[in-house]
Amino acid sequence: MTYVTSRYNAQTNNIKVINYYAIDSKNEIIKFLAGAHLEFIDRSIMSCLNEWIAHRRLYKLGLFKKHTKDCDLSADESYFRRVCYWILSRFYWR
Repeated sequence: MTYVTSRYNAQTNNIKVINYYAIDSKNEIIKFLAGAHLEFIDRSIMSCLNEWIAHRRLYKLGLFKKHTKDCDLSADESYFRRVCYWILSRFYWR
């Protein structure tokens, strides 16, 4: 099953958020994720928010821009990467 909008492409096991870095409000990101068919990837909003923020930080720092321009939220993200996302996302809006 596939669901496509101008902002994201949701498929079984993956949601690709196009130009995600344009959304910079935490509330807007949470609102976006709440409607983004997370059932395709079986992940929580907080898990996806951590990944989004980590990608955003790396993009803003100019690191891995080719890979961090869009945000792929996938079901098979490793535990190690999820921990890294959690660490990178701490204190982002504080």
